[in-house]
This record gives sequence, structure tokens and C-alpha cells, in this order.
Amino acid sequence: MSRAISQEKLAIREMMKAMRQGLSPEEVGHSGQAVSRMTMSQPEANSAGSFCVYASVGKEVATGTLILELLESGKTVVVPDWEGWKQGCGLRVARIQDPGDLLVENRVVPQPRNVPERIMPIDRVEVFLIPGVAYDMYCNRIGMGGGYYDRLLALSSPKATLIGLAYDFQIMHSLPVDDHDVPVHKIVTPSQCVTAQDQHKRRVTEDATRS
Repeated sequence: MSRAISQEKLAIREMMKAMRQGLSPEEVGHSGQAVSRMTMSQPEANSAGSFCVYASVGKEVATGTLILELLESGKTVVVPDWEGWKQGCGLRVARIQDPGDLLVENRVVPQPRNVPERIMPIDRVEVFLIPGVAYDMYCNRIGMGGGYYDRLLALSSPKATLIGLAYDFQIMHSLPVDDHDVPVHKIVTPSQCVTAQDQHKRRVTEDATRS
């Protein structure tokens, strides 16, 4: 990563984190419910059988309602084992059958119970619902800076659909990107769904206009 791109990403992270921190609990709750409704209205919500969903913390786009709706719809839901990765256990996801399967006490991020039979191969997940600090109109993503999701998604099936969940203010026109950054296929916010295909067409049109 070039120094200029790194510094630009850092500045965007700090700006977006400050904006997110300014949200009220009511705004976080209402936005999470709206994102859940929008996500469940996507074609993948009907066609796919397995979903990897992040367990939200703080003022991230809340996923509690979405996890419950997916489970009630009969979907297989897995959650990343972030804590295990930090402890050197490698990248893995584990199935939950109920929101109560998530361990929250004394943890930075809610964790799935690591019962061996609940571990699911990452390349069998059909849809990944991904957190982000910022996105752009071409479906590029900036995360928290640790590279966890870039590594996790590199192990996903080429057929998997990657969906970023965001607040409306988290979508910028364009972001600085590196070769290892993994873009998503679409972004779902409380009010819209931005798809990579649509934005690729828009970008081609804009580039042609400039030339």
C-alpha cells in the first residue's frame, strides 16, 4: 500500500467513524431495521440458503433483526470467528441456530460458540453480509484497517454474493483502493441498494464524457 493511499484511507476512516459515533441509539435501531427490510427484499434473500452475517457492535449497522429474520426464514446463518482468528486459529465461520448462540460477555465482538460440528467451510457460504466504514459508488470498501474481511472473502467461493451494509452517509463517490482490497457486489443502506454492475456502467459513461 502506498503511503498516500494509506493516509487517505486513514482520514476517511476517522471522518466516518466520527459521523457514525454521532448517531443516536434510536437512529441506529431504525437504520438497522430498515437495512434488514431492504436486505430481505433482495433476490438473494430468497434464492440463497446460507448467509455469513457479522454480529454488530457499537454503532455499526445493527444486524440483530436481520439475523433473526434469516433464521426464521429457514436460512443457514454463520458468523465469523473473529476472536479465534486473533488467537491464531485461522479464518473460520460457525453456524448459529439462535441469537443466543452468540457469546457477548467480556468480548470485543460477539462470537459464535465454537462447537466443532458448527464450523462451516467458508467457500460453502452463498451470501456474505459485510460491515464497512466507507463504500463508494463503484462498490469499493474501506474497513477498520485490520484486513480481516479482505482475508476472509479471499477464501469465499467465486459464486458467492458479497453485500455491504451501510448507512447512507457512508457511501462516497470514490475511494482510494489497493490491489488486495475486495469490492462487494452491492451495497444495502436504509434507503437504497447500489449494485456494482449499475455503477460500472455509470463509471464507463463518466470516463467517456471526460475523454
